[in-house]
Amino acid sequence: MKKRTTKMIGSIMIAIVLIVLSACGSSGSGNTTQGSGGSAPASNESNKPKLGIAVIDLKNAFFVRMKEGGDAAAKDYGVEAIWQSADGSLEKQISIIENFIQQKVDVILIDPMDAKGLIPVIDKAGEAGIPVITMGNKVEGKQNHNTLYPDYENMGMIARAMATAMDGKGQIALLTGAAGNFVSDTREKGFKDVIEKEFPDVEIVGVQPTSFDPAQAQRITETWLNNYPDLKGIAVITDPLALGAMSAAEAKGKQLIYGGIDGDVEMHPFFENGSMIIDVLTGSARVGYWNVAAGARIAKGSKFPTDLFMPTHFIMTDDMALNLKSKGMEFRHITPQTATVIATGYTEELGPNQPDERISGQ
Repeated sequence: MKKRTTKMIGSIMIAIVLIVLSACGSSGSGNTTQGSGGSAPASNESNKPKLGIAVIDLKNAFFVRMKEGGDAAAKDYGVEAIWQSADGSLEKQISIIENFIQQKVDVILIDPMDAKGLIPVIDKAGEAGIPVITMGNKVEGKQNHNTLYPDYENMGMIARAMATAMDGKGQIALLTGAAGNFVSDTREKGFKDVIEKEFPDVEIVGVQPTSFDPAQAQRITETWLNNYPDLKGIAVITDPLALGAMSAAEAKGKQLIYGGIDGDVEMHPFFENGSMIIDVLTGSARVGYWNVAAGARIAKGSKFPTDLFMPTHFIMTDDMALNLKSKGMEFRHITPQTATVIATGYTEELGPNQPDERISGQ
């Protein structure tokens, strides 16, 4: 099992690298311009509404797939999506947004590095008459929309499932994204609150930011395993971090349990071998489609409330659900197979033929 699992992790991480190289080696097709800086001009494509999209890092597997889904939405909705990577830098993200303002794009979408640090430039966009969507983040700007998930509740459920699988005792750790990132901070709080309030015999031995980098997650896990040989599990705020942690654990011959958020297909083999206890389906491509669909509708005149909400789902095998039920925990879940259907059906779920209410979650 160990050799098979190690090979599986290696194959998946190689596949992610290939996806990243493919994405970085292409400028996009048709309706999309991709770059890593803040100076790329908007293209001169006809009269299509232009969406300027500033993401944290286009080399991260989550954002690569997010872009894929967003490009599909741009095609379906007849808009141009201009993707720019902040490469993990708040200052660079601010510069990208300022350039989008100068270019007078129709809507700006931002996956914020820092929920507070971007407020001045977000307000500047609003003053210029450009609607802003802060993706996956609650940002207290004056005019922006927020696309959100039930992050606190979802991460609390991950903590509850993992601690229950550990019979309510032992050592656990958490890999986060970046301090100041709303999603990362909210998920961290949800996890810690449940462990501390409901599982007094479960010890959180480490909470460590990774800058959303699986390689950092691997190095941090190596340190944890050296310092805490009795470590039982690692939770992550986004699934690619789990692959880095798994690689480190396998190299040391350590069997851990994991829980995370995204629900991407790479994690499905680890449900089968029992190491992945629970995942939450947002779906990186589905997230990208949803956000670009919201931006396209706003560009074309739709009116939305300040906060928009995406439905999420807990992923677990039926056998694991029965195991947790025997220990007193029961909740609604979908299987990895069902998750695949939902994660790839975003055009039917969120496409232009659907009402605005499907996008807003109202």
